[in-house]
Amino acid sequence: MIGVIVLSGPSPAMHGLDAQRSSSLLPLGDRPALQHIIESLVTQGITSIELIVGHTPELVEALLGNGDRWGCRFRYHLAAQPDRPYRSLRIIPQIAAEPWVLIHAEQYPCVDFCSTPVTTTVLHYGQFQKPAANGLSSLQEVDREYSWGGTAVLPPMDVTDALANSTLVELRRHFEDRIADGSATITRDADWLDLSTPERLLQSQAKLLDKKLAGLLISGTERQAGIWVSRNVMIHPSAILVPPLYIGPNSRLNRGARIGPHTVIGADCIVDSNTTVENSLVVEGSYVGQALEVSNAIVSHNLLVNVRLDASVDISEDFLLGRLARARHDPWTGQILHSLFAALLVIVFLPLTVLSTLYYLIFRRIRYASLEIAKTPLEEKPFVLRGYSLPCLGLDAWGIRRSACWEAFLRQFLPGLFAVVRGRLGLVGLPPRTIKEIQALPEDWRALYVAGRAGLITEAGTASTDIEDNMQLYLADAYYSVRRSRSYDLILAARYFSRLFIPRRNSGYRLSAKPSDFHNERESLETK
Repeated sequence: MIGVIVLSGPSPAMHGLDAQRSSSLLPLGDRPALQHIIESLVTQGITSIELIVGHTPELVEALLGNGDRWGCRFRYHLAAQPDRPYRSLRIIPQIAAEPWVLIHAEQYPCVDFCSTPVTTTVLHYGQFQKPAANGLSSLQEVDREYSWGGTAVLPPMDVTDALANSTLVELRRHFEDRIADGSATITRDADWLDLSTPERLLQSQAKLLDKKLAGLLISGTERQAGIWVSRNVMIHPSAILVPPLYIGPNSRLNRGARIGPHTVIGADCIVDSNTTVENSLVVEGSYVGQALEVSNAIVSHNLLVNVRLDASVDISEDFLLGRLARARHDPWTGQILHSLFAALLVIVFLPLTVLSTLYYLIFRRIRYASLEIAKTPLEEKPFVLRGYSLPCLGLDAWGIRRSACWEAFLRQFLPGLFAVVRGRLGLVGLPPRTIKEIQALPEDWRALYVAGRAGLITEAGTASTDIEDNMQLYLADAYYSVRRSRSYDLILAARYFSRLFIPRRNSGYRLSAKPSDFHNERESLETK
């Protein structure tokens, strides 16, 4: 048996969630829904799969590749006319020689298609609360509760021109006629993966988290019953997790956040302090601001879809909802901008640099020195890190507790500008560290650090983070790595100079964690 999967274009019912990608590429638990479908077919022994794609084909191919990952063979067909996607059936010779299953990816029954011999066309019906906006379940109902879900298992057949040139509506009528003349039968299925509307997407998500979709699983570590936490996740000790839920890689839950039940937080997301997210989906790369209540909703960057009201709104205020998915490294032009701005600051502060150098030399007996700092970013493993000399006034300069103060400004910042001008580090970035310091970091922290870029102005410095608290330093590094962008660098630079001239007290991260408790506190979960 071979599989034929049809991926349709954007639907008004999705409120723009499928504008940049097919709805089947939206996350369902820990992976895109289309990947769940593929893996379900593979476990049944269906290893030859044809994909008819009418929207964002490059994203579909980037996700699945040629099928080697699953030991399968995938072939892609571009639907030149998305309203008539079945024309590609004529160039799939296997369907004339063996049984095949036709699947519309927006609705997928969790059944074993290979469990019974295929002697006639079998249409899979589901129990849907209301007709799907894309029309997949609007086939004339055999009864009031069940309707066609877009999936049919067919015996070997030659595709006629009439069938190949059909629209979705005409295909429904064709199957209605087959039912009427007795050449097609119906099977009713209870468990469906349904992506046709935001409401059904959340319903499918809840079923997946409750382990009620046969054959569909969630990978990652199940830290407690119903709580899946992926790699490199930072959870504040005061955050409350209510199962079932899934938290994607590199995400961060801040102080007082309450997550769950039936909630998925995608990869590279931040849920800020005192925010509640329940019965909802937060798409990868999204920021959810402070003190918000998100319930029965889908957050996709600045787009908020209210499932209960079947309405959506674009939030223009980034402090409420925003986009975090960014490139890991700035292009070379970014370093040039840092170097040019650093050269300007060298000229502006040159008199102050000379006076401070004379002061520390004459009155404090402190001379210029240099630290061997690791150069980042780096794609290779940490043991091949290379260093460079970072000038400073005294070897103890980088041990000053508050980097946004005049002592640090004169001894760290002003000398370090010369390294920025030479392109050795950025004006804004992660804290400069030696090779030995990087090698001593925990594995996930080290991987995060070497993929970033060091800078004179840091998240930890502007937040007045306690440099003796590893937990706070780790959270600061991870927060900057997720939010890093040119605009955010400007924000940190402005914050640094404002706090330099207008010092603040009791600011920064306040976490009840000791350095010795670093590993345990970072992964601590409070389940309610």
